[in-house]
Amino acid sequence: MQTFFKYELDNTELENIKKFCDSVDYCSIEQSVGWPEMFYNTKICYFYLIDESGIKSFSQISENFKFAHIVFGPVCCDKELMITSINEITHNYKKRRFYYLGIQMYYKSGYDTDYIEYTLNKRHNIKYIFDTKNTKSSIEINLEDSIDEIYSRIRKGHKSDIKRAIKMGVTVDIVKNITELHSFSEVYSRMCRVRNIDDGDLSKQKIDEVYKYLIENHKGQILIVKDNSGEVLGGIILVFQGISVRFFRGTSDPDRRDIPVLHLALFESIKKAKTDNFKYFDFWGYNHFVNENDQVFHINHFKKGFGGYYTFFAKKMNINLVPFGTNIFSFYLLIRKVIKRII
Repeated sequence: MQTFFKYELDNTELENIKKFCDSVDYCSIEQSVGWPEMFYNTKICYFYLIDESGIKSFSQISENFKFAHIVFGPVCCDKELMITSINEITHNYKKRRFYYLGIQMYYKSGYDTDYIEYTLNKRHNIKYIFDTKNTKSSIEINLEDSIDEIYSRIRKGHKSDIKRAIKMGVTVDIVKNITELHSFSEVYSRMCRVRNIDDGDLSKQKIDEVYKYLIENHKGQILIVKDNSGEVLGGIILVFQGISVRFFRGTSDPDRRDIPVLHLALFESIKKAKTDNFKYFDFWGYNHFVNENDQVFHINHFKKGFGGYYTFFAKKMNINLVPFGTNIFSFYLLIRKVIKRII
């Protein structure tokens, strides 16, 4: 087994990595080559393990100052290879005298996750923090159930809104041209402005980039919602993560509160994901730490209304590469936050 850490990939490496990521049951969009650069101003290091049969593990690692982060990776199908991967990555950053390594695995809680955590904790100085940023959970729907079974679990109010949208002549379809895409972008920008949502990472230009990336890499699609006159009311961005479809972002026209845009959009997305033979529909993100006064609480409530079940990811591993590495990283974040406020 050979280990590689690279800042640039040649065409052969890139092709092999893409084939590997497309072959596994689960590869988060954050681990799809080219995706992080659209959202984060960070240096990317590519890690992969390979043997005579091909690539066995892959990860994109974000580097900033003397801190490194892995978001929903490494991509790896075997718990022993996952342990080997994390050991190799940790050794690399210790050797390079980094202070801190943060790893959020995509593994869900269960035996394999417990085994990985137990094994790694015997070797590394890992700290677990129980808060929003370090403890990830979601709501998921099993698409192996029938549509009738899925629909039966949807909250009564959500069902009424779905029926009302259909009765009003609302339609949901895949974006077909640049005009529809820009209409979606305009609704998204207006929603953020009216609701005072800080979502500058998804500007009109960025939505164009995201759409192009998803289509060219077969990693997702954008669905738009129209009223009976053909006016775009909103829509959703979906990303494909192996056998799972993930709800990435959604929007609805703040001036058309009379129409339940996202209720129908999500239900049609669930139906489409099942037709396309995906196994899960993931609403992505349920914050168990938020209080009832926070807007996220209402987003939680909305997602849960579709009747899915909770899933919990492995706890984020905050690995001290030097004594008090996690504390140094926390102090760095605090300083950066203060500077951002001043600027």
